[in-house]
Amino acid sequence: MSEISIQEQINALNLKLDLILESVEQQNRKREEFDDLVADLSIVAKDAFHQTVVTLDKSQVDLDHTGISKLLVKLLQNIDTFYEMLEMLESARDFMKDISPVLHQVGLDAVNKMNEFEQKGYFDIIRNLTRPDVIESLGRISTAIAEVKMDDKLDNKSLFALMKQMNSPEVRKSLSYTLRLLQAVNKVKS
Repeated sequence: MSEISIQEQINALNLKLDLILESVEQQNRKREEFDDLVADLSIVAKDAFHQTVVTLDKSQVDLDHTGISKLLVKLLQNIDTFYEMLEMLESARDFMKDISPVLHQVGLDAVNKMNEFEQKGYFDIIRNLTRPDVIESLGRISTAIAEVKMDDKLDNKSLFALMKQMNSPEVRKSLSYTLRLLQAVNKVKS
C-alpha cells in the first residue's frame, strides 16, 4: 500500500473518531444538564413538600395515606372524564366568545326598541293604566259590562222614554262624562 492511501485512511479514521468523540461529548453535556435539572427539581420538590407539610401542620390537617392513594387511583381512573370536562369548558369558553357580540347587539336592539316605545308614549299608557283611580274605573266598567246584558224588552225604548230617562241626574252625569271621554280620546288621536 502506498503512503498516501494509508494517510487517507488515517485521516478518515481521525474524522470518524472526531465525530464519535463529539457525539459522546454532546451526550455527556445532555446527561449533565439532565442531572442538573433533576437536582434542581428535587430541591424545588423538597421545598414544596416541606412547605405543604408545614402548612398542613399549621392547619391541623391529618392526612390519611390510604385516602390519598385512593384519590390518586380515582383520578387516574377518571382521566378521560377530566379530559372531556376540560374540552367542554374550552367549548363553553369558545361559545361565550362567539355569542358575546350577538348578545351585545341584542341588548342594544332592546334598548333602542324601548326608547322607541318611550318616544311613542307606550309607557305613559302603561303608567296611566296602573294608577289606582284608573284601575278602579276600569273595574267598575268591566263589572257593569259583565252584569248588564242587552235585553230587547228593556233596551227597545221609544225616543220619548229615553228623553224621560235623561231627566235623571245619574243619566245626565254619565252621558256628560261619556261625551267628555270621547272628546278626550279624539283629542289624543289628533
